[in-house]
Amino acid sequence: MTEGEAIEAAAAAAANAFTSFTIFISFTFAFLVTSYFVGSKLSRFQTLAAIGLYIVAGGFMALAMIAWTQALFAITGKNETVLNTVYLIQRGYWVEVLSVLLGTGMLVSLYFMWDVRRQRPE
Repeated sequence: MTEGEAIEAAAAAAANAFTSFTIFISFTFAFLVTSYFVGSKLSRFQTLAAIGLYIVAGGFMALAMIAWTQALFAITGKNETVLNTVYLIQRGYWVEVLSVLLGTGMLVSLYFMWDVRRQRPE
């Protein structure tokens, strides 16, 4: 693979990772807004349905972001390009940090729903 092709493939992987993150944030924001405004009024089934949809949709997007980040590092690791000199694109602990960050974000969102449901409307 030429340097130009490797840079293009790395850019595509990074763009896909960013897109997955954007969708993850959209799902999380929608879940938080739903939790805040109607969480205490939902039935148990409705709550479990919302939580299940969030875990599946958000989880898939989190996994997609992690996978595309791994692809980016696989491309830059196997091909010598100018990207290898960019400090932030070097492997480091990106995958591990993103995994913890996204997982924690989902757990905090689920806790938020639980906390809102705990406070019944008057």
